[in-house]
Amino acid sequence: MRLSTSVALGLFALSLLACSRDARSPDGEGRAAPSSPTAEPAPGVAVAVDAGAAEPAASVDASASAEQPMERTPDIEYVPTPENVVEKMLEVGKVKKGDVLYDLGCGDGRIVVTAAKKFGIKAFGFDLDPQRIKESKENAKKAGVEHLVTFEQKDIFNVDLSPATVVTLYLLPELNVRLIPQLEKLKPGSRVVSHDFDMEGVAYENWWSVIARDHQTPKDREHFVYLWKTPLKLKKK
Repeated sequence: MRLSTSVALGLFALSLLACSRDARSPDGEGRAAPSSPTAEPAPGVAVAVDAGAAEPAASVDASASAEQPMERTPDIEYVPTPENVVEKMLEVGKVKKGDVLYDLGCGDGRIVVTAAKKFGIKAFGFDLDPQRIKESKENAKKAGVEHLVTFEQKDIFNVDLSPATVVTLYLLPELNVRLIPQLEKLKPGSRVVSHDFDMEGVAYENWWSVIARDHQTPKDREHFVYLWKTPLKLKKK
């Protein structure tokens, strides 16, 4: 039986459709099947599955490292620590080569950057605010200590402090108290240094007074620096 030209073309199109369906994956979602068996990629080697739709590798990396929106509102307003108070905090904390410093609520990163630049130590800063983390990284770059410092947008109450030998704080007294369970995990002989605020219920080693500029006025005022050492000592009632 002879077929008309239109019928023949229709049958040809159906045969092409069947071939195309055979080349699809079993789940029918259209991912191209490999033409030949391939080995599993080695660990750490990126494999492009859909090169036509994939983002460039550089843009993926940049997105992964970008700061995220704040999980919650910070517990305290950002107030920068005057530079001479920073210096005093590092002095009384007896920061030295080989120490690891953690700054909780790092702000613009000035304590972390100063410690890394002055003593050549590894230093880490944590803050909820993505803007503060951005500023910290910029300041580390300007100071040339990017290889020594790490800044993370993170809730300070979720940070494992056990690797630190020095912890610096500029928080409210009640926040210092909330940190006690984390601070108790520090290695013996670690130092905790706080700007302006005590830690209720815990006996400090010593305290110092520093005259420095107030952040709200052009006038100088008295600042305080407190030092504790681990294991923390509870105050006698």
